[in-house]
Amino acid sequence: MRLLAISDLHGDLEAAWAAVEAAQPDVLLCCGDWGDPGDVDPAELRELSERLPVYTVYGNHDDLEAVAEWTNADGSPVLLPDGEVVQVGSLRIAGISGIWAKSHRKPYYVTDEDIDELTLRLASATPGPDVLMSHACPVGLADRTWQQRHGGQSCFLRAFQALRPRVYLTGHLHRAQEHRTRDGQVVRNVGQTPRGDATLITLAPDGLEVRPFPFLEQTSAPTT
Repeated sequence: MRLLAISDLHGDLEAAWAAVEAAQPDVLLCCGDWGDPGDVDPAELRELSERLPVYTVYGNHDDLEAVAEWTNADGSPVLLPDGEVVQVGSLRIAGISGIWAKSHRKPYYVTDEDIDELTLRLASATPGPDVLMSHACPVGLADRTWQQRHGGQSCFLRAFQALRPRVYLTGHLHRAQEHRTRDGQVVRNVGQTPRGDATLITLAPDGLEVRPFPFLEQTSAPTT
């Protein structure tokens, strides 16, 4: 089984299609930011999930209503439910949507308390997730911004440490990067797919192979 992870499309579905055509995956994963309301037609989103199963979290640039209503060809939700583990083939996948904030002023804001509560719920699942996805990042693990600052948060690091997924996929920073632990866990910030950033996960007899999948020529670093 081959899973392709993309992120931060910001309305550029052509980039998603280009990545899918290049990788020919069995499953498509996304770490959020498909595009703000009006940037993406829900009918165009459904074309992707008619091609192959899609699973996503949402970020801070998503049409939350459209993503929540989006389903796969078999009727399963595309949006990974908070606090639940979803079986995808022989893998177990979980997602934590939103970005960190100190309040709930925006519908996509999640607080420390929210993440800690979701982590406890996910930790009660046995076995836990093989693949964890979030839009936001764990501090200190593949969370460098283009300005060389840390862009992650402690609550997502606590989730990673508690759940111990084999692979943790993130986005938001528009910079592809990776951290591997001594135990072989992989944290990959998928990057920004319109720039050519994607991640390919292959289920092999000896485990999960995780590697960058740069399907387009990289461009220069963004200034913002």
